[in-house]
Amino acid sequence: MQTILVTGGAGFIGANFILQARKAQWANVINLDKLTYASNLQTLAELQSDPSYHFIQSDIGNVELVS
Repeated sequence: MQTILVTGGAGFIGANFILQARKAQWANVINLDKLTYASNLQTLAELQSDPSYHFIQSDIGNVELVS
């Protein structure tokens, strides 16, 4: 199974994309989000125990992490 990186995954569009990807089981997901005013991790609460979902709080501008 492929692994995808979703940036901004705690926002409305990103979170719904992640939920669909995990429900259909077509990808492992790494969610990279800075958690700004537009973020809502409660949308992804059902994935907390999903071993194929990982959340990282950081900025996409962190070149070392993204590399």
